[in-house]
Amino acid sequence: MSSVKKKITVITTGGTIGSILQSDHVAVDSSTHKIAQEIEAAKQTLGFDVDVVSPINKNSEVLSPADWLTILHAIDAACQTDCDGIVVTHGTDTMAYTVAAAATFSHLWTKKVCFTGAFLAPDLPASDTALSLLSALAFAAAETTPETTPETTPETQTSGVFVAFRSDETNSEAKILNAFDLKPMGFDEAVFNTVYDRVVGRYVPEVGLIDVGLSEAGLQPSVRNPTINSDVIPAEEAITAAQQKIACLPLYPGLDRGTLQAVSAGKEVVVIQLYHSGTGPFGESYPDVVAHIQESSSDTLYLLGSFPGKHIATPYGSTHALIASGGVLYRDIQPHFLYVFALLALASGKSRSEIREMLKGWEV
Repeated sequence: MSSVKKKITVITTGGTIGSILQSDHVAVDSSTHKIAQEIEAAKQTLGFDVDVVSPINKNSEVLSPADWLTILHAIDAACQTDCDGIVVTHGTDTMAYTVAAAATFSHLWTKKVCFTGAFLAPDLPASDTALSLLSALAFAAAETTPETTPETTPETQTSGVFVAFRSDETNSEAKILNAFDLKPMGFDEAVFNTVYDRVVGRYVPEVGLIDVGLSEAGLQPSVRNPTINSDVIPAEEAITAAQQKIACLPLYPGLDRGTLQAVSAGKEVVVIQLYHSGTGPFGESYPDVVAHIQESSSDTLYLLGSFPGKHIATPYGSTHALIASGGVLYRDIQPHFLYVFALLALASGKSRSEIREMLKGWEV
């Protein structure tokens, strides 16, 4: 066994994992002293060398798409070093969006990237900060990155971006999740979950990493996701401009054409979050969605997310109508990922037709 210490770059961005408890609220620790202590403790436990960089120090609800770029540049810079892996600490509220951005450019990363965060601030007794850091550092250092296959293309490349987060509120175990599978945390959830409950591996403090790289028992180490066929991270000015060209809208019963027109006016791309069966308002009582897409799809690309391919073999009538009207429906791509992907693609100078082509492998 090699005696060379593993070396990990930790990119801190703030969030609950980098926060302290104030008298009446949780706030980001402007000194970053607490998270530095927690990283040092994890480093000593695992026996790793750790370099820490802090390009951002904000609550995740404050992060904008421009901040994603700062984090992507930090990942890119870390990939140019001799580190064995990269850990990014991040707040839970918008982690899924930043993780999607990192996965969208995963073809640029030469190191494994593992995001982590905490549900409870480090100075709370039940905090999961220690578990998060231990599991993320251990996984980032482990030689478990799935290899690409001969069929792998730039558009369907195995992602090297993952998330480590606790499995339950006892903090007895952490799950390792693939970035593309990660679901935004629900309002009543205290852990992150993934599409179809897929898990890459687990971390138990007393044992270390377990089940990593296995394909049985629902463990899925090799999940492909769309990537943008560009070798350059877009500029901040480009993503600011692209934000004016895209909108994201969840459907709801009674949605009227006026709202649809207001949302999509002047937009090149509109991401529509469908009901869980891949359906939307439909029929004589609800003609507006289908009619609006039909009349405006020549000027606007409507990305519809998503169709749960594992559970529904035969689409519903409204699903067929949405496709026939000009909407583009995707299988198993979550709406937040469609939004992040399309936004970064627009910022990278991609056209609507190029965006659709890059997502073609998931189109229903």
